[in-house]
Amino acid sequence: MQHVLPICKGKDDGSRVYVPEYLLQHGRHRVSLSFGSRTVLCEAVPHSKREIQLSKSLWDLLSIPFEAKIHVHIEDSRILIGPLVGIFTSGVGLFPSRPVGERSAFFSKLLSADRQVGAYYFVFGPEQLQQENRMIQGFFYSEKGWSQHLVPLPSIIYNQIPNRRTESSLKYQKAVHLLDLEWEIPFFNPSFFSKWEIFRFLQKDKEMRDYLPYTVINPGVQLIENMLNTYSAVFFKPIGGSHGRGILSVHKEPAGGYSCRFLEDHRPKIEHFQSLISLLKTRKLYGRLQDTLVQQGIDLITWKQRPVDFRVHTNKNRDGKWVASAMAAKIAGTQAHTTHLAYGGEIKRAEEVIQHAGLPSKSALKLTKAALQLSHKIDENISGLIGEIGFDFGLDQQGKVWLIEANSRPGRGIFSHSSFRAEDYSTRMLPLQYAVHLAKQAFVSKGLNVT
Repeated sequence: MQHVLPICKGKDDGSRVYVPEYLLQHGRHRVSLSFGSRTVLCEAVPHSKREIQLSKSLWDLLSIPFEAKIHVHIEDSRILIGPLVGIFTSGVGLFPSRPVGERSAFFSKLLSADRQVGAYYFVFGPEQLQQENRMIQGFFYSEKGWSQHLVPLPSIIYNQIPNRRTESSLKYQKAVHLLDLEWEIPFFNPSFFSKWEIFRFLQKDKEMRDYLPYTVINPGVQLIENMLNTYSAVFFKPIGGSHGRGILSVHKEPAGGYSCRFLEDHRPKIEHFQSLISLLKTRKLYGRLQDTLVQQGIDLITWKQRPVDFRVHTNKNRDGKWVASAMAAKIAGTQAHTTHLAYGGEIKRAEEVIQHAGLPSKSALKLTKAALQLSHKIDENISGLIGEIGFDFGLDQQGKVWLIEANSRPGRGIFSHSSFRAEDYSTRMLPLQYAVHLAKQAFVSKGLNVT
């Protein structure tokens, strides 16, 4: 049985937890009480209040940070309070009032959703781990602001490492090994996706293959030339790239030669070349394409002659099922070859842009369908627990859906505009709900482990 109830600290020193009498089928009896990774034996006592009350000694022993309205799961003679969910990231703890630096506002917004979900969520990094006593100095957020509390290891970890460089660093690899492999705490969103790995297994599926633009890795000059003769443009994408960095768009000019669009100092630039080899050498790609995807350009629909693609977020919900949580149209900045906001991109409602392009309104449903199909397929093929995916899709002039990219840790900045308030809330709420689902699963599947 799962309920959301106030959790309160009592004044007595006995080893007792007071539970609403309608929840205690066996009356007063011995139970195991869990908070995060910590479990203790105590006596469950029925009382008339609609709250869970812990004796002072139990409260301190479990290191519960503060009173709150929280999920309580009762299974036979076991009770789980929480769950306690850790959000693992980098750069934590430099300033108490802004513990995640420039990203503190993002995390405060994320953690503000926990009051609706009914769980304890906190932010931490490797620096907050106390390996000897298996505790964490976690940063919590409430209406009073940020506060730090010493808590047990969490039931679940939501991975929010911001970039691949940090993820691959020795410090974070050691912390992940400790948390995931040694302490066996379930992790979701364990790592960034490899663009090539995603395309490689999707290409093997007949239905999924239809969403994929022609994509190769480490092609020779002749194959690139053939692609330029076939498609209006060809894109060069670093396998480990993000935020549009390192992407080139190459066109073959009707009068001869080649044009190359790229970003330099956050500004779009165009260079012209007489030969493909000179272009590749100048852009330091000649003979160095082993970590680069070369991909068919798509004749995207436009908004005022600027290319458009679509971000669709999918999340697992409180039942562990994939749902589409948000969608927006991203419009490229003037002369830009990508739609990233940092480079002058603009955000609009998907329905408005689809209507402007003269496509049927059901095109938005096609994007949602594609996102959910791909979410299931990626989930089947990628190891570890995946809780959210951000898809970038294109719609061509005929309304065909194309997958541009799938991101395991999608940014939410595009939904910060007031017209996307509901979508912004969903993308913050659903990962927290999924964490509750995972904690419940882990609790039900595990036996008594008293620490």
